[in-house]
Amino acid sequence: MEALEDFEDILRHEDLPRWSKDDSRLRKLRQVFEGYPYPSNPSNSPSPSVRNVCEVLGGVEGKEATEAVANYMIDLLTRSGYLLDKQMNSLEEKHTREGGYNENLLKRRLKYRRTKST
Repeated sequence: MEALEDFEDILRHEDLPRWSKDDSRLRKLRQVFEGYPYPSNPSNSPSPSVRNVCEVLGGVEGKEATEAVANYMIDLLTRSGYLLDKQMNSLEEKHTREGGYNENLLKRRLKYRRTKST
């Protein structure tokens, strides 16, 4: 989340706009770098770089390039944060339903001791 704040600070400091999640430039970057919605072969997906971002958006330079890179990184960090939150919530629910690792070990140990004593 610190990185997200840093990229937001860059936009604020440079007096650049933050794009909405539906911005056409952002959708274009997602398509190129992520094979949006899903890459056909993730191992061959290109790694984003400032040069790639500039080329994808038609040769932008300077402040426009800073704006594009910062907004794309904000989008990536926001989406990854959302996915991590969902994963954590899912794990918490699973833990509530099924118990934790130590709890399950104790249940197995007690079950083993009951079967050994009979």
